[in-house]
Amino acid sequence: MKLLIAEDERWIRKGILKMIDLKELVFEEVLEAATLDEYEKIFLEKRPEVVISDVRFPNGISCPLCQKLYDLQPRTRFIMLSGYQDFEYVKAALGYKAVDYLLKPVDKNVLNDTIRRAMGEYVRAEKGEGIRDFSDYFSERTAGSGEQIIRKLMEDIRRDCAKKYTLSEAAKKYHISEAYLSSLFARIAGVSFITYIMELRVGRAKDLLLQTKQKINDIAEAVGYEDTRYFAKVFKKVAGVSPTEYRLRQRRELNEENQMPKM
Repeated sequence: MKLLIAEDERWIRKGILKMIDLKELVFEEVLEAATLDEYEKIFLEKRPEVVISDVRFPNGISCPLCQKLYDLQPRTRFIMLSGYQDFEYVKAALGYKAVDYLLKPVDKNVLNDTIRRAMGEYVRAEKGEGIRDFSDYFSERTAGSGEQIIRKLMEDIRRDCAKKYTLSEAAKKYHISEAYLSSLFARIAGVSFITYIMELRVGRAKDLLLQTKQKINDIAEAVGYEDTRYFAKVFKKVAGVSPTEYRLRQRRELNEENQMPKM
């Protein structure tokens, strides 16, 4: 499969690309377009199976083009990105059966889950039969109530990592002991309950540092930390650098890439 990312702001486009788990979601080619004309040209040349497209471009809206390309190649799955929850755009996306309409800044886990879903829909459309969801190729099948509990808990945390989670509350919810839940979580997730939450929050913070110009204290609060100093300490523990250093390093890498001569 081929993936096309159509986004006019280069640093956002590259940020999205960095978030995609290309070790798991394997594409033979990942393409990029910065304008609507470039988007159309690359699509017609390469015929990608999955497209991630921003809604708004400096010279127009991408929805009419997506509809045109869908009519030409209806198996292609479109994922729309926007900074606005505009009903008209959502309605338009229904016309070309967009997999989802995601609001910026995009969450890494949501983005990868949506791409996984898009790949699954493409496979089903190509086969023309009710095969199992493509995500089954990437995730373990649950076995037993204990594992189902942990998988559900992990899913809840991924969905809203900023929420306050405690082992005691989770244990009460699922009617098991706190010690058993802790042991079970570590065995299935591969990390402790606290570490899992911490790494997810840092991952989400990285998304915001890459995709937005929000202040560090606002990002800290957005991922569940009221104390900015503590957030910076946790971030450095996980990422190896401070939030500010991470943002500067990523921007510097993008600038260096941008200055490299094109072949």
